[in-house]
Amino acid sequence: MTSFTRGVAAENSGKLEEARARYLEALQAEPQNPAALHRLGVVELRLGRPREAVILFQKSLAIAKDPEVYLDFGAAMAAMARWDAAATVYAAALRVAPASVDAHYGLALALHRQGRPQDAEPHYRKVLATHSHLGEVHNNLGVAMQDLGRFAEAAAAHREAARLDPGDAASWSKLGVALHRMGRDAEAEAAFRKALGFAPQDADNWHNLTGLLDATGRPAEALVAGRLAVALDPVSARNWLALGNAARAAERREEAGRAASAAVRLEPSNPAARNNLANALRELGRPQDAVAQYRAALDLQPDFPVAEINLALLLSSLRDADGALSVLRALLARQPANGEAWRRLGGVLAEAIRPDAAVAVLRNAVVIDPGGADAHADLAMAAAMAGWSVVSADACRRVLRLVPDHAAALGQLVRQQRLLCDWRDLDGLEARLLRRVREGAEGVSPFDVLSCASTLADQQSAAARWAAAKAHGAVLAVRPAAAARDGRLRIGYLSADFREHAMGHLMVDALETHDRSRFAVTAYSTGIDDGSALRRRFERGIERFVDLRRHTDANAAQAIAADGIDILVDLTGFTTFSRTAILAARPAPVQVNWLGYPGTLGAEYVDYIVADPTVIAPGEEGVFTERVVRLPDCYQPNDRRRVIAEATPTRAECGLPTDGFVFCCFNSAYKLTPALFDGWARILAAVPGSVLWLYAGNPQVTANLRREGEARGVEPHRLVFAKPLPHAEHLARHRQADLFLDTLPYNAHTTASDALWAGLPVLTRRGTTFAGRVAASLLRAAGLPELIVDGQEAYETAAVALASSPDRLRDLRQRLVRNRPVCALFDTPRFTRHLEAAFQKMWDIHRAGGAPRPITIAADDTGGPKAAMQGEGEAT
Repeated sequence: MTSFTRGVAAENSGKLEEARARYLEALQAEPQNPAALHRLGVVELRLGRPREAVILFQKSLAIAKDPEVYLDFGAAMAAMARWDAAATVYAAALRVAPASVDAHYGLALALHRQGRPQDAEPHYRKVLATHSHLGEVHNNLGVAMQDLGRFAEAAAAHREAARLDPGDAASWSKLGVALHRMGRDAEAEAAFRKALGFAPQDADNWHNLTGLLDATGRPAEALVAGRLAVALDPVSARNWLALGNAARAAERREEAGRAASAAVRLEPSNPAARNNLANALRELGRPQDAVAQYRAALDLQPDFPVAEINLALLLSSLRDADGALSVLRALLARQPANGEAWRRLGGVLAEAIRPDAAVAVLRNAVVIDPGGADAHADLAMAAAMAGWSVVSADACRRVLRLVPDHAAALGQLVRQQRLLCDWRDLDGLEARLLRRVREGAEGVSPFDVLSCASTLADQQSAAARWAAAKAHGAVLAVRPAAAARDGRLRIGYLSADFREHAMGHLMVDALETHDRSRFAVTAYSTGIDDGSALRRRFERGIERFVDLRRHTDANAAQAIAADGIDILVDLTGFTTFSRTAILAARPAPVQVNWLGYPGTLGAEYVDYIVADPTVIAPGEEGVFTERVVRLPDCYQPNDRRRVIAEATPTRAECGLPTDGFVFCCFNSAYKLTPALFDGWARILAAVPGSVLWLYAGNPQVTANLRREGEARGVEPHRLVFAKPLPHAEHLARHRQADLFLDTLPYNAHTTASDALWAGLPVLTRRGTTFAGRVAASLLRAAGLPELIVDGQEAYETAAVALASSPDRLRDLRQRLVRNRPVCALFDTPRFTRHLEAAFQKMWDIHRAGGAPRPITIAADDTGGPKAAMQGEGEAT
């Protein structure tokens, strides 16, 4: 027996060191023996010395081009993960033996590992053409098809592998992955569970099931599967990542944070793990730590759009608009066709109160992704902020064509058409919106519901969902330990409207009139400083004025809590620039909804709503989430220092005819309705020579209302449109009107107060909701209850009768003039004492450990020490 044959025998017996020695002996005798060089190379490879094996294979091939040597040479290169070299060797083998199945398979694997599945595919298929019984090859072909996005073909390959070996868990698992990618989740889950039946201890199977359950909205089940995956393989970062995703979806923030941290510890250089950890930290209320992790992810992988967008959104929420814009612009410089980045850039600009720029950017987003409903929805919102109602409405319509059930776009469309007085199909749209609200649709702004023919229950339903969404992710503010107090009740007023704004005009006098011996008042401003005289008046007239505009919601809440505020009063509600998430953090033990929003906030974190017996009638408490506080006169304050310009413009300067009765309505256009306009047309027809004077700051509104008037037989000259004016001059022009006609279902609020302050009688029809009863409340407080009517017919009859009764109208005007110095509506000190009495009772209830409960303030209750003592018992 020769040394070579003894070496073969030893190799076949697994005695590799002996085989190595025999092959070396053979080569000493015959150094150019290609077979000995080949077998020695195989032994070296089996002994874990692939580099030595490669040298021997090369020597053998230099002597003889043996296909078997090429195959083993290729295996050696694969063992060293030299996939490019392995592919070269297997390709050489095919030149020598074109039909070699092993060479085709080796080449397929090498190409696939290089990220070239399209090149690997024909070689996998070549193998299967003659060896279709090989399940492993079917599986590898399936993986290549998945890599190429050809999931149906992938599923077919894995299904065939599972048919060939029904007990092969890997085939079922890979089939599940392909089916999941196809959106056939029920079948995918069945395949994953089949795999688990054969291999219940395989962590990969649990990992795959975790991902599917998470993606299909079953976070609790995903959490169970994810925990099993990490228990079986706790050193796998991807298992911890999957568990973290499931925990995040299940809103188990602490567990999500722990899982993401574990993934980062296991793979600190994994950018996806860093991004997920940042997501978890953000939701744990640790935004600065989250920023650091996003930046770490981007240091590891600078071209990581998901992390870049996440970072930009977080910076924007931290009020670092410049930082957010810088991140997104850098991303767009690399990827100018990234529609999501354009969309997010638009959102950041809108958040930074740059709506015109946001609209321009979002136009790019919808061009890049015309089928993306979110981009069109964002464009609609930015255009609305910019006052471009036509653009906003058009974008809303595009959203609804793409997603017919998009409730937020439907609500926005209704609002924009109202703002434009574009009443085409408006009744149908409103009916559809209310139907969606009653079905429990998310995303409908409660403000959009107020001006529809909605019920109090509709309004509460929409508000509750909106408030819950605003509270998502809120972290409770930490109040300091009890500090030394000066004996005064600490009241905080939160508003975006401490500026030249209707709410600003209403509330300024009341806030200035607080009894500083008993109340320490702080104004927390979240809106812009417009530089107006009214803004300066707020800053001077309130004991303490704090600008929180550049604070995050969490930081703003913490600042309020740190000030030890006892009662926080929200003056913005769900109107523009509201910061509801501040309230959700519960910075004060008692929180109140007052003035800015005529309805319930639907928020469990708001305790009281300040109202009066007219706007919230007895028995309606059940459709207000807050406990109702009724002031004795009117819930709305007024400013006794409102200036009316001395000079009265002529009728001609106002565009009014020289003669004829002047009906007016200076309400915002969105409060006008087709049914209301029908009634106004009938009133004009019944009062010859009369005109209707309306407010229109938009030429589109003017055009639309003229068209609607003509359709109702109203000549164009009988509609007159008032342009925007400074407030004092606007009040002065009321003198040229004879009667203010109110709107329904959303009344005149500040505009009614303005009219009454200017001496102009207001005729209102009492509605069925808070927003529809405000004018009635104002008229009662002004001493003119006879101008409140019930029903459309009574409204029209009263308007015509007043226009036909100059003596009665003159009497009403004179009563207004006489009443103004003494009536409850304009008696701000009286109003403020009642409000203070309400605050005191709220606090007494809280201090006694009681839950919030309804409060009624009597007309003679000024909130002094006696009233405060009474507040210890049952509130009245």
